[in-house]
Order: sequence, then C-alpha cells, then structure tokens
Amino acid sequence: MEDTHQLRGGFTIYPRQEEAIDRLVTELEKRISPIFVLVADTAGQPISLHGQFDQKKLLALGSLVAGDLAASQEMARVIGQYGSYQMILREGHESNLFLSEIGEELLLLTLVPSRTPLGWARLLIRETAKQVAVILQTPNEDLDPVDFGLSDEKLADLYGDSLNNIWNG
Repeated sequence: MEDTHQLRGGFTIYPRQEEAIDRLVTELEKRISPIFVLVADTAGQPISLHGQFDQKKLLALGSLVAGDLAASQEMARVIGQYGSYQMILREGHESNLFLSEIGEELLLLTLVPSRTPLGWARLLIRETAKQVAVILQTPNEDLDPVDFGLSDEKLADLYGDSLNNIWNG
C-alpha cells in the first residue's frame, strides 16, 4: 500500500484512511455482490479497485467516469437540481452501473448484476459514499475506534427511514 494518495487540489488520503475505505468497500461487496467497485478521485485517478476489471483499462475507465460525473453535475446545476451525494444509474440487460459522488474529492463506481435489487443497491451505495466522506474528514489518529461499517442495525434504520419517506412523502 502506498504511503499517501495525493489528489488534485492538494487533498491527501493517508494509509489509515485508505484502509478504512477498503474495509467499507469490502462490507459493501458482502451485501450486494458487485462485479466491481472503483473508488477514484474526481480527475479519474484510481484509489481502490475491488472485484473483476481489466487493469489495462482502469485509467481509461477512471477518466471517462470522472468526465461523466462532471458533465452530470453541471447538467444538474443548470436545471437547478444539484445536491450532494448525487447518483447516476445506467441500467443494462446483464448489469447495472451506479456512479456516485463522495463529497467533492472522490467518486464511487459500482457495477452490480441485474439480479441485484436496484433500491437495495442504491441505498447501500449511497450510504457507503456518505461513510467514505466521513472517513476523509476524520483525523488519521481517530480512525480506528470509529465504526464506519454497514451494520445490520444501521441498515435496518436506513431501510425504515426509506420506507417512511415513501409513505410520508
């Protein structure tokens, strides 16, 4: 593992933050069995890759995804619909692609089989993005005792909140 990831704009990801992000992505993998999960900076530089993807195409994918996210963010701003933790979904016959922002610095690209329920994947991916953003804001020395996981209790609360939002508007 590298000492640090220096991102554009001078932002740095430290080894303990990278380890916490990897643990969180591993938990996401256990819950939705994605084909792959990519964490990259908003310029497309890969930070973490979990799952099956051709390493030779990784830089190209990172660049394309970064451009896609930037274009989608600008479209949302133009029509007055921009908000934090926006997500893009591309539905396919065999798989579905989720692209989510992680604060202003990173993005999360998740490819899941089409058999994975979209709502469940969306909920977990959005929560993972929020938790990674918290990791990035947490001082290095405070990372170990903090629970950034997707615990069953936390997921039950998220699921309940989502249902309440559906029924109560």
